[in-house]
Amino acid sequence: MAEPDLKEFKILILEDNPADIDLYKRRLTRQNAAKFDLTTAGTIADAKKCANEETFDCFVVDYRLPDGEGLDFVHFLTQSLEEHTKKPAVLMITGQGNEEIAVAAMKAGVHDYLTKRSISDGFFVRPILNAIQRAELSSQIQYYQNELERSNQELSDFTHTASHDLKAPLRRIISYCEMLEEDAGPKLSDDEKSMLSRMTLNASRMQNLISGLLSYSLIQSEKEEAEDTNLQVMMEEIRDEFLEQVEENNANVIISDLPTLQVYPMRIRQLFTNLFSNALKYRREEDLTIEISHEPKDGKCLFKVKDNGLGIDEAFHKDIFKDFKRLHNQEEIEGTGLGLAICRKIVEKHDGEIWLESEPGKGTTFFFTLSM
Repeated sequence: MAEPDLKEFKILILEDNPADIDLYKRRLTRQNAAKFDLTTAGTIADAKKCANEETFDCFVVDYRLPDGEGLDFVHFLTQSLEEHTKKPAVLMITGQGNEEIAVAAMKAGVHDYLTKRSISDGFFVRPILNAIQRAELSSQIQYYQNELERSNQELSDFTHTASHDLKAPLRRIISYCEMLEEDAGPKLSDDEKSMLSRMTLNASRMQNLISGLLSYSLIQSEKEEAEDTNLQVMMEEIRDEFLEQVEENNANVIISDLPTLQVYPMRIRQLFTNLFSNALKYRREEDLTIEISHEPKDGKCLFKVKDNGLGIDEAFHKDIFKDFKRLHNQEEIEGTGLGLAICRKIVEKHDGEIWLESEPGKGTTFFFTLSM
């Protein structure tokens, strides 16, 4: 019976002790798990030259070398191979076990850490094969992450372009409807006026939906820098932007000394705006009260946006954060169904959570967490 073909791996051994090199070679050649094509280097300089000229599946690196420490070479590998799709495995070898060195090696990107004694005892081939396998898996994961980022960026670019191109004809439709109503209004029948009004309304709804989709798509891909932001000042500005609606509904708005946090300011403004707008929109007939407050909880900042409005049935508490989920039709209350989905995405971008407590007729409290 023919023996199965063994997979071959190129290994570079960075070691200056000839006796140790002989030991490694014996361990790697006197086994039947795989074939190893071995290259040796006695200094970091020689190993760098080899790494620049050839591609290796694994590097076996001694900790102490004539021209530096093995970690110096590991850092060189990390930097020089940063753009490579396929990353090699790296094993660090020391004469004596040292937990501090082991931790530093793992942080530098080493896949395994062995003592020379363990190699003498025969523990060498399997760690190398395991490290190569982990490196291959890591390379595959990195490849798919890069592809996902590229795909998301292409989707974001497409959404931005499509949204921009769709907005222009919609603006023209709305303008033509307004001009037609102004010029031909007296000549139109009641049915024709009604159709023209519905046309304008639906074009406006489509415009709002496109703006919502664009905003939703940009949350993850937009390159905004986090910065220290006074949330008290931000919330007061948002309240003033809705001042006309606040006064119309005789709303009592209480903003309780919000903190300054490092956040993505544009997105956090959008989060507070959406929640504040919802409180105004889903109100009852009696006087409206909206409270915005915070408190520390489990190392994070817990925010509350509370109102005494219509409330939400418990059956919808989870679904309400899904895309396009609406509890009211357009004739009852205008909306796109993206407002709370956008809130969820913004909070997740800040590594937080969002949820609510509510009962029909008893108002709603939205909770969300942000890092302090």
